[in-house]
Amino acid sequence: MLIWSEVSWIPNKHYSGIYGLMKLVLTKTLPANLERVIVLDTDITFATDIAELWAVFHKFKGQQVLGLVENQSDWYLGNLWKNHRPWPALGRGYNTGVILLLLDKLRKMKWEQMWRLTAERELMGMLSTSLADQDIFNAVIKQNPFLVYQLPCFWNVQLSDHTRSEQCYRDVSDLKLQKQLSELDEDDLCYEFRRERFTVHRTHLHFLHYEYEPAADNTDVTLVAQLSMDRLQMLEAICKHWEGPISLALYLSDAEAQQFLRYAQGSEVLMSRHNVGYHIVYKEGQFYPVNLLRNVAMRHISTPYMFLSDIDFLPMYGLYEYLRYHVWTKGHAPTNFAKWRTATTPYRVEWEADFEPYVVVRRDCPEYDRRFVGFGWNKVAHIMELDAQEYEFTVLPNAYMIHMPHAPSFDITKFRSNKQYRICLKTLKEEFQQDMSRHYGFAALKYLTAENNS
Repeated sequence: MLIWSEVSWIPNKHYSGIYGLMKLVLTKTLPANLERVIVLDTDITFATDIAELWAVFHKFKGQQVLGLVENQSDWYLGNLWKNHRPWPALGRGYNTGVILLLLDKLRKMKWEQMWRLTAERELMGMLSTSLADQDIFNAVIKQNPFLVYQLPCFWNVQLSDHTRSEQCYRDVSDLKLQKQLSELDEDDLCYEFRRERFTVHRTHLHFLHYEYEPAADNTDVTLVAQLSMDRLQMLEAICKHWEGPISLALYLSDAEAQQFLRYAQGSEVLMSRHNVGYHIVYKEGQFYPVNLLRNVAMRHISTPYMFLSDIDFLPMYGLYEYLRYHVWTKGHAPTNFAKWRTATTPYRVEWEADFEPYVVVRRDCPEYDRRFVGFGWNKVAHIMELDAQEYEFTVLPNAYMIHMPHAPSFDITKFRSNKQYRICLKTLKEEFQQDMSRHYGFAALKYLTAENNS
């Protein structure tokens, strides 16, 4: 390949051969419109959500274009054995097993010319690389330390001979999780419910190709929902009814994710839409993490507004354009449907106990509370928090959703048949209300009063 000639001139003693030098030319080999990328060695085992690492890009400042973890061995200090002579590095140097690259800025800095000149100069004395691309990256950084954003060591714990990786364990985020779990009482009958909010799920963002630019008039809105495999058949209908952008979190096993891929590829409706973001949250634990899924879908929209819906509610035709300009009876009673049937202008309603409407809100609204899993109070608690933050509830005339019939979910079946499930849900509700009182003070008293009267 032509691209190999870009690095084949570099003598490399490392067992990876020419392949171990290919990271140097990613600015050329990857598409020109790709702005940033995470590069991982194939022997990396990921123990957390990679989206958390992706979020580190936002911490880069100034001319920082490389995110790297400090090398955890003494290799670049040159004291491993007599006459050991490593390539130049800043202190211990950096390990390139995990790299965050800002490709667009690297191209503007003329990265290719930068590393090539450095390699040519150092090879006059070193004759070859010992650790492939890592040697050249470090030599460049030695001359240009401003290029690096140093990642916390837990993003690349280096388990090999002569490393100081044990120094890193105290910082690993898993220890924080273990501390949180240790504070829970395993004899508590609701222990499994409480533990669920700390479960870490593997997440694959934008599982299929996504491409969408929000409208320039700052009125664009994304439909947000979550689903599992048993609701997959509802996707095509929603895509036909809602032509705007959609953000979906799907709760699937690895095998189900492949089934979904085949289903989507075989669907003319789904394949014709590039403005639907599919985010896979992989199954872990015994409960359906409904509010975690909603939060994942909410975090990955690109429009100023979002329509918080459920997958089993079908929007009326034209609702997307209508919103841009202008089941449970108790849960929707404050909407006042009698008034809505004849209304010609929007009207305000007040919050009432157990209110759970489908709402359009700005993208910076509060997230859903993760303590509520499975069935019960997952939307109610969110609407309560919106009210506590003084959101106003306005009902739009000429806009509606239709509930699509489906078999009862596994979680609602557990709720109906398991007394302990209902007891734990009641306990979580009470704790949520107490948290609301602590957070919002006197203004939150009405939620306790309303619950007692309902």
